[in-house]
Amino acid sequence: MNQAEFRDAFLAHKDVLFRFAYRMTGSEETAEDLVQEAFLVLWRRPDGYDSGRGTLRSFLLGITRNLALKRLRDQRPHEPLETETFVCLPFDLAGMRRDQAVAQAVAALPALQREVLVLAEYEELALAEIAAATGAELAAVKSRLFRARENLRKMLAPLLESRGALI
Repeated sequence: MNQAEFRDAFLAHKDVLFRFAYRMTGSEETAEDLVQEAFLVLWRRPDGYDSGRGTLRSFLLGITRNLALKRLRDQRPHEPLETETFVCLPFDLAGMRRDQAVAQAVAALPALQREVLVLAEYEELALAEIAAATGAELAAVKSRLFRARENLRKMLAPLLESRGALI
């Protein structure tokens, strides 16, 4: 990969990676660090990308995902990330704007549910692309996305009920 190709890749994918990293970590500073680290991996090992396995965006999202999960593990070494059966309960939404409540609810999801939800809903990736980016089976991606949506529905139920909306 030459400098021009790297620059094009950076310009094309930096915003997607930042949004994903920010939603995974909740920190702009950490998200910037993760994006920089992801592009350093690409720069140092461009042969690590195989176009036969997926798009460059999926490859970079996979790197960013792995870096974010490693960072989460390092910050909370005794909290397992594989909490597939974890159920989130409603929380106090009083005084919050709707966008704040949704952002807090997404941040409260288990990491593996949060990542598939962010990639599906915010970045609009297809399920197959999410599977490629996360290294998970398609069935696991579907399951995690279903659980994430169910958890969001439960956490945000008080907001929906207070506005007269049906769940």
